[in-house]
Amino acid sequence: MSINTFIRWENVMDILTHYGENNSFMETFKHTANNEKVNLCMQNKFIRSCLEKWLDDPKFNDSLKNATKSKEIRLAANEEFKMNRLELCCKLYTKAAQFAPYKSIESILAFSNRSAIYLRLNKYQECLKDIEASLNILENSEINEQDVHKGQLIVKLLKRKIECLMALKQFKIAKTNWENILEVSKNVYKIPLEDQFIKKYKVLSDCDKNNSNNVDIVKNADETLTEDLIKERLNTNKINLPFRSPKMELCYSEVKGRHFVASTKIEYGELLIFENPFASVLLPEYYNSFCYHCYVPLKYYSIPCNNCCTILFCGDKCLQEARNSYHRWECKQGTSIFKCIGIAHLALRLTLETSKANSNNDQIYNLLTHIDDLKSLELFQYSLTATLLLIYLQKKTDFFEKHPNLVLDSVGNELLHHMTRLVCNGNAISSHMLSDYDSGSRTSIIDESRPRIGTAIFPTSSLLNHSCNPNIFSSNILKYVVIKASRDISKGEEITNCYGPNFRRMRLADRQASLKNQYHFDCKCCICLDPQTDDIFFKTLEGLVCLSCHNEIPATLLDLDVNDTVYCGLCYVRFRTLDYKRGLLKADKTYNKGMIQLEASNFLYAVQVISESLRLYTLVLNPKNSNIAKCEDSIAKCYALAGYFENCYMYLDRSFKKIEDRFGENSLEVAYELDKMSDIMVNNLDIRNDRNLIHKALKHVRRSMEIFDANLSAWDIPYSESGIANIKHKENVLLQFLEGRF
Repeated sequence: MSINTFIRWENVMDILTHYGENNSFMETFKHTANNEKVNLCMQNKFIRSCLEKWLDDPKFNDSLKNATKSKEIRLAANEEFKMNRLELCCKLYTKAAQFAPYKSIESILAFSNRSAIYLRLNKYQECLKDIEASLNILENSEINEQDVHKGQLIVKLLKRKIECLMALKQFKIAKTNWENILEVSKNVYKIPLEDQFIKKYKVLSDCDKNNSNNVDIVKNADETLTEDLIKERLNTNKINLPFRSPKMELCYSEVKGRHFVASTKIEYGELLIFENPFASVLLPEYYNSFCYHCYVPLKYYSIPCNNCCTILFCGDKCLQEARNSYHRWECKQGTSIFKCIGIAHLALRLTLETSKANSNNDQIYNLLTHIDDLKSLELFQYSLTATLLLIYLQKKTDFFEKHPNLVLDSVGNELLHHMTRLVCNGNAISSHMLSDYDSGSRTSIIDESRPRIGTAIFPTSSLLNHSCNPNIFSSNILKYVVIKASRDISKGEEITNCYGPNFRRMRLADRQASLKNQYHFDCKCCICLDPQTDDIFFKTLEGLVCLSCHNEIPATLLDLDVNDTVYCGLCYVRFRTLDYKRGLLKADKTYNKGMIQLEASNFLYAVQVISESLRLYTLVLNPKNSNIAKCEDSIAKCYALAGYFENCYMYLDRSFKKIEDRFGENSLEVAYELDKMSDIMVNNLDIRNDRNLIHKALKHVRRSMEIFDANLSAWDIPYSESGIANIKHKENVLLQFLEGRF
């Protein structure tokens, strides 16, 4: 393997698949028992050699600490600081800390410099954490005075610490630190304090004489969503996990296997399941945005791993828990390797967890693998990946030294079965980000997706069978899964989840093919057994109009791919599907040109171009078609970014019914849309003297809150503190408008 050329994992798989198919190995593999397949791959010299060479690729050293790179990034941050780009500065100093070797001078400087940015941003608690981190290294490590003047830096950090404590009104602690800095600066490092600093904080010397300054004022901290807060609320409510509603009865049948039914009527919005994952992994693209362990969003403060530069944690507690539980086997090159192998990372994490041999393992082993339903080629590729992970544990970690009771073959078999288990039982972890409407944002005004940030396995939730029209809604609070009833569920009715293919997003044939391919069953849910309902729904979403009279016709976009003509029953005329395709192509091209103008910040010109694409779409598509809503969404965004909020609201209002029809009246998509519309009305339109508009905005606010609560809430755990606060603020403002208090 060339040192300078990195071979992607997919290409390595192709090479080994070609090898297996072109000699007798694949035949031997087919006739080998499933629990021996990984061992077979391990014993093959060519396969093992290829996998070992790939694991040894220097590319994976990119996740190791690098003092030179840390310094380069820190110096770049210093330049950004000169231009007062504080937010970017903060991110760069964090990146510098990630690359800095543990307890090194670069680590000190990264944290120290970041603390200065936090102080500028009035992030006093974060500033104090970085000061403590820097002081801890400075006071407990041998520092080369050529790299940094230790005494000067300590005094500077202590001065900054007093500023933070005073800003937080922590007078007693500030007084102690004031006495410390006087001692340190005068008698230890012989560094005189500036007169201005002494004059400003000399009041601390007289703190005992002034009772008002002798008591620390502790402000009630904002209720920030953390794993500790979740555990505290669970404890307060006397909830043991996994929580399962007593209204859910676990049943078994030959056809459905294990499944849940309602033992009594379940109301819309009732909490059914609240569960922490047996194992989970954060997706690589979110390593710098969320805590690697608890998945809390990293808005400002974060700390890196001590030994690799790829991941971040929200604090030392999560770092230590991750290290003790699993990260010690994943660290250094591992974090780069696992970026390449997708869901196999979770299979490794599962294996690390089940290797602890506790009583909870049965809930994982009882989940179906469908290993016997896989095609030989699929199973061969899963076996190759399991073999890769086994070699990784054997050669790149001390896992087997720490677990002398574990047998290599058994761990390989475990890896393979967990991988096939995850194909059918893995669940997405999504993040709900309800944020204030930002007219400077380029994000879509109508956000129809929830960003998937991780993958997990939830044993209880995995027992829910699939329906293309489910009666539950699944969401996440950090890495916990929250399952709520999305409508009333009758006694005796099965409680069902959606595995991905939903009738509101995918046609019947596509859903059936997708489920058969991944989950190995033919869906027989109510909506799949009623093709007419499915057809009617998509005629609304993908319907066409007559090219002559412009009335709706029965044909849809699907017909353009399977028929040569479509028929209008009012005009008694057949039209070539080619003419429709040309019209759609012209509309698509025009729309894309408009979006380019939007990205270039030519907002009003973008409105003109996208409006033309809207006109072109209406020549061939019915008014409820999703392409029409797409154009109206984009025009609303353009007007918002240009500051024309009345026009923005008009287009949002125009597209609202289409979104409601497509996703359902109690869907999160509807709630997000109502939230955006009320944001525009409260923050950007002068509605104080129009009681009808105030009542309309209030209706939007309350309905969005009802939907969010019904879909996302669990006890008194905040699911999006900033989003909830924004909605409640809007309600208060509107009530004040009604009372005449502006």
